[in-house]
Amino acid sequence: MNRFIFDPTTGPVTEEKKKSQWPPTQTNRYRATFSGPVIKNKTFFIYGYDKLFRKRPQTGVNTVPTAEQRTGDFSKLLALGARYQIYDPFTTAAAAGGRFSRLPLAGNVIPASRMDAVAKRLLDFYPVPNSTENVEGRNNFVAPIGTQIDYYSHSVRMDHTFTERHRVFGSFSWSDLAEPANRRFPGLNSIGHVQYRRHRGISLDDVYMISPTTILNTRYGLTRFLNGEIPDTLGIDLAGLGFSPGLANALDRELTTLPQMTIQGLQALSRNTGLKTATNYHFVTSNATHTRGNHSIRFGGEARVFQENRYNYGDYTPLLDFQAAWTRGPLDNSPVAPIGQGLASYMFGLPTGGGRDDNPSVAQQSRFFGFYAQDDWKVTRTLTLNVGLRYEVEAPITERFDRTTRGFDFNTANPIQAAAAANYARSPIPELPVAQFATPGGLLFANINGAPRGLWKSDKTNLAPRFGFAWQMTPKTVWRGGYGIFYELLGASVNDVGQQGYSQRTSLNASLDNGLTYSGTLANPFPNGFLAPAGAANGLRTFVGRSPGFFDPGLRNGYMQRWSLGVQRELPRRVLLEAAYVGNRGSLMSVTRNLNALPNRYLSTSAVRDQATIDFLTTNVRNPFQGLPEFTGSAMAGANVTRSQLLKPFPHFVDLNADDDIGYSWYHSMQVRIERRFAQGFTIHGSYTWSKFMEAVELLNDADARPTEVISPQDRTHHVAITAIYELPFGRGRRFLASSRGVVEHVIGGWQVQGIYQGQTGPPLNFGNVAFYGNINDIQLPESQRTAERWFNTEAGFERDPAKQLANNLRTFPLRLSGVRSDGFNQWDLSVFKNFRITERVRFQLRAEAQNALNHAMFNPPNAAPTNSNFGQVTATQFPEQRRINLAGKLTF
Repeated sequence: MNRFIFDPTTGPVTEEKKKSQWPPTQTNRYRATFSGPVIKNKTFFIYGYDKLFRKRPQTGVNTVPTAEQRTGDFSKLLALGARYQIYDPFTTAAAAGGRFSRLPLAGNVIPASRMDAVAKRLLDFYPVPNSTENVEGRNNFVAPIGTQIDYYSHSVRMDHTFTERHRVFGSFSWSDLAEPANRRFPGLNSIGHVQYRRHRGISLDDVYMISPTTILNTRYGLTRFLNGEIPDTLGIDLAGLGFSPGLANALDRELTTLPQMTIQGLQALSRNTGLKTATNYHFVTSNATHTRGNHSIRFGGEARVFQENRYNYGDYTPLLDFQAAWTRGPLDNSPVAPIGQGLASYMFGLPTGGGRDDNPSVAQQSRFFGFYAQDDWKVTRTLTLNVGLRYEVEAPITERFDRTTRGFDFNTANPIQAAAAANYARSPIPELPVAQFATPGGLLFANINGAPRGLWKSDKTNLAPRFGFAWQMTPKTVWRGGYGIFYELLGASVNDVGQQGYSQRTSLNASLDNGLTYSGTLANPFPNGFLAPAGAANGLRTFVGRSPGFFDPGLRNGYMQRWSLGVQRELPRRVLLEAAYVGNRGSLMSVTRNLNALPNRYLSTSAVRDQATIDFLTTNVRNPFQGLPEFTGSAMAGANVTRSQLLKPFPHFVDLNADDDIGYSWYHSMQVRIERRFAQGFTIHGSYTWSKFMEAVELLNDADARPTEVISPQDRTHHVAITAIYELPFGRGRRFLASSRGVVEHVIGGWQVQGIYQGQTGPPLNFGNVAFYGNINDIQLPESQRTAERWFNTEAGFERDPAKQLANNLRTFPLRLSGVRSDGFNQWDLSVFKNFRITERVRFQLRAEAQNALNHAMFNPPNAAPTNSNFGQVTATQFPEQRRINLAGKLTF
């Protein structure tokens, strides 16, 4: 029984909790395969069917409005202390020192006549509490939110033989998956959605023997995926809920959902509109094999086309945020109540923020071409050489309608330069003379002003040599080795083309005068309508005041050099032993960097918090970009900006992110494998790897010129894998009771057991920009002292005081420490098989499988934030289910 049911922190024991947690997981899977001839000795078919239904229970504990709060009564909160006082947003008045004041709401009760009509109506999308809440009213609704998967697939293949020299086959497969998710309020459908994934695929294969020494194999394939999310409230009538006709009419009803509403302390309502994706993957390959004497020559090529159409709607229906900005007091900078003030803002119909997205669709395509030639040359009876060369060309990604940025102009002054410089000259800062103030550069666009359509310039020099050998030193000893270069695809790191300018977010600003008056309300949050995307019309001015990212057209394909040298020895009793050294070196790897990072010379080099530098860099100064129309709605539209903003290389942008091909990595390993080949019903296979994986693909400080060399997050020092299979020596044809028949054979014969063990070192632990005054080597604890409550030495020299943490400093503490790691992998999987021979042609197998049979927990990484009360502690496991037992049957006829 799941311990969640009896955990007092999850609420009282109820029948609903019991039902939601038992059985732990329900899985039903059915598979069937049929094959046979269509035309004797010519045409054959095979058909496969797979059906999966899985229901995994999970209970959600949420916070919803209490019965009293639904009527505007927050008096219970006031009994907890004065900090829960709610202030009347319509009593805002100017106060001394540039502040604004408000009057307390009498009795912490909103009169019914002042409650917003839309707010009252939307409360119906919240369930009523069904659990005993704490004194603040939190965690008062418990309900099952378990995940569910409904999946099926079909596959058909047809093989046909024209002649002994010519064979073809074709296949078609299709599948559908539906997964309802996040339905926290059963019956109301006010939050959840359905994720779907549909697959269709075809492949054609032709094998033709041109001559006894030459064979040509050509294949074509097409795979299509349709993915998406469908919110449960899609198609809702906003006007019917009381929203303004202007808002309802501005949105396409087919894409409209219940607005996503985030209310302080409560479970959010609804979600964004979701996304739709259609992906096509075409490939053609043709490979020829020609044998001549001691040479087996292979050559051929491939072409791949990847097409993706995506529409990420984002907040197509507006996101409405309700926090404490309008209901805190007595001043507008007074402390915020832990809960209640945000819900009060909602009841008054006054959002404190939010926004609405107008996003474009994406229609992107990439192409790849590869050609190769390879010769397997048997030099002597004991020596074989493999020599090959591969040539690859990756065409750049294009967008069908050129709705994408393409690089950045670093050399041209941004058109806002003159106006911004004039503003700056009126109030300069000492660190930046007026003559040195500049706003260089801006985004460039595909197929505009002579720019190419593709995101990058293809590298047509990507030659990848390959070499290998196998030498039989003695009849029982073989040496093998090899070297090769393998290129990475630039397009693999691009999820979507950059479309800054083609998308537009309209921010919700309910008040332009700090609450003296309100223009945006719950019923009509955007009285002035929505902003329209400008596309490429603004040129270099696009996205100023914001944080654009772009793909550098000059990036080159990263590549990996791989090499190995190993020896294999056959030992007595059918045992094979193999040992090898394997290594690689990565070059031209991508490093993400912020080109607009504050230069390091302005950062503090102190090992302790440097408040003077922090104050200096974060001090507000006059904003030279205020009033420029291009900055409207951005983070730089106000009267002031921080001093550090003006000291950046591109002060007209907040951040400027791009990838650079300055990264590299290196890996070395010893790999040992031992195998006892199957004999007398028993086989065992074991492997061990010791390795070290270092990389330099991250910057320690944003403005560093080179990446820092550090242990890789993929580093696993030790890895052990053991697999053993044993057929019990009982029953027909076995060592014992070999002549058994009938019932005896069915009981004692056909038994097989299998065990699989996997053990692996955990990943290195990531640390942030921590203040540390001790010896790094003291952080690691001996394994005998390590517990979930103290995973590493938290007293090694970490600064725990939140007021003394580092900021605006040059970081020196490493990103990761090789000796401080998260929990590793330690798992036994055990299986028992029973085979029944019903007739000569009909057999049945019954199997029982226990994954993680010994129920070893795999812990989450420990908390690595020194200011957190759980610092150094492991608070959860990675998988809610540890041991899993499966029963299955297979009928073969």
